[in-house]
Amino acid sequence: MSQRTSQPTSQRTPQHNSRPGTPDHDRVFGWLDDPSDERGMRFRLDDGSWQRLTYRELAGRTLRAGAALADAGVRPGDVVPLVLPGGEDFVTQFFGLLAIGATPSVLPLPLALRGGEGYQNQLKAITARIHPRHAIADPRYHDVVAENVARLGGGTDVLAPQYADRPEEAPRAWGELAVLQFTSGSRGSPRGLRISMANLATNLRMIQGWMNPVGYGAVTWLPLYHDMGLVGGLLGALTLQVEHALMRPEQFIRDTRGWIAEYGRTPYSNMCMPNFGFERVLSAVRPEDLEGLDFSGLSAVVSGAERIDPAVLARFAALLGPHGFDVRALMPAYGLAEGTLAVTGVSKHHVARMVRAGGLERRLGEKLDVSEVVELSTVPVDEPWTWQVSCGPPLETARVEILDEDGAPQPEGVLGEIYVEGPSVADGYADPAPEDVAKLHDGRLYTGDAGFLLDGELYVIGRLGDSVKINGQNVFVEDIELELVASGAISRRYATVVAGITGGEPKVLLVTERPLGDRLDDALSVIASFTGDAAHAEVRYVKRGTIPLTSSRKPRRRSLWLSYVAGELKERNDS
Repeated sequence: MSQRTSQPTSQRTPQHNSRPGTPDHDRVFGWLDDPSDERGMRFRLDDGSWQRLTYRELAGRTLRAGAALADAGVRPGDVVPLVLPGGEDFVTQFFGLLAIGATPSVLPLPLALRGGEGYQNQLKAITARIHPRHAIADPRYHDVVAENVARLGGGTDVLAPQYADRPEEAPRAWGELAVLQFTSGSRGSPRGLRISMANLATNLRMIQGWMNPVGYGAVTWLPLYHDMGLVGGLLGALTLQVEHALMRPEQFIRDTRGWIAEYGRTPYSNMCMPNFGFERVLSAVRPEDLEGLDFSGLSAVVSGAERIDPAVLARFAALLGPHGFDVRALMPAYGLAEGTLAVTGVSKHHVARMVRAGGLERRLGEKLDVSEVVELSTVPVDEPWTWQVSCGPPLETARVEILDEDGAPQPEGVLGEIYVEGPSVADGYADPAPEDVAKLHDGRLYTGDAGFLLDGELYVIGRLGDSVKINGQNVFVEDIELELVASGAISRRYATVVAGITGGEPKVLLVTERPLGDRLDDALSVIASFTGDAAHAEVRYVKRGTIPLTSSRKPRRRSLWLSYVAGELKERNDS
């Protein structure tokens, strides 16, 4: 395997031609040419009801959308931002662009980033990289989008979703660039990933072969501007034309019980969400809410995108267990936007494993002490942070290795950086900096995540950039957060942990938007158990809204740490 390189990634331009689509194009939007009359997609409406369209009806609407976009001046090769909530318009505009050879770029909605100046800055930063001639926005977002996507030297025409009445005349083209996917920005400003048609088609094949949805897909609520929501939550099922349902994130939050009831009343077989989603179910759904529901058809429940908490998964399985749910349906996975999405996953109908590995003795490049190996069950483990949940073996076409700090491959059981290689690794970043090219090039990806392999399965510890070395040991903030939550000292919704070097000394900082009261000493004790010295631990109580979030609701730890180092993280005084 080659070492890191700074050779430039080739930047391919989408092509417009009249040749038939390739198998990759057929995988992504071939359903438009042979849509089903029997199966379809349901969309949750604002009043709580559902609208169902067959795939034939959806395909007709999509082709009319493509014709209207072409009439509006969208051309093959154009990158067109979408600012649309999940619903019928999202599906038709997304595939309408692909059908005419243009490339959609799905942007966050204002509510995803608490609106205001932060959202406007995000829009400006993203569109400065795209320089779009057109954008498509829901009418309620038109003004904020129009105001902030105007590019220097020209304007951007902000279109509302619209449909021509001549689908048979809609132009067709086969572009090479399927999606320009912006990262969530948890480690800095968002960067655009060039997801080629081949990347996307390969990852869809990997996901579909792994999860094998037959007949029914999922009731998905994940945000579609995030790779897990777009590729895993929507495209994986839609492109197979299985029965599927789409909700918006705020609908899931408001009606979590209604969402879970859809699975208990209808044989949807797949579920996909981060740890936060499982926590939300556990906080909102009581055992009595599940009376009369049947979850025996739920055969693939994927957990990913965030650190996997084994205690949360155990409680989720225990909640649904009396109603037919099988713990073997839990399928922890690892993926990231730079990989298009999925990289590894626990095999279907296999019980996920957990290992107790390393304790506090975690050093990159050294073998971890694996003291226990157990199967994930409905019984929560003690000290959840000491347990690592298997994310399964690499999926088809993906290769995963663990590297030391010099980039050398390591044997099983050794902690290091996760490296991924394969045809679903993104084509590259748009307008890449040298460090971007060093990270991602020619189907090779240095993820910046720490983990280890054991019996061919991947275990993920956390972000290398979200760790600090203390007394020669790597301390990961996600470990500390997991223990703080398990101890009851903090709520993950209102607090986060960051770390770094300040004044030449390592520091672990707990930032909380809620006062800890009599749990302050407990929190400091937990942090000190990782740092080994109370001088390395600090708690900062700040006003609500201070913790910056990414579009996928993750804390922007780097920004938070830089604010602390610059003296800009002001402590709140309620006295």
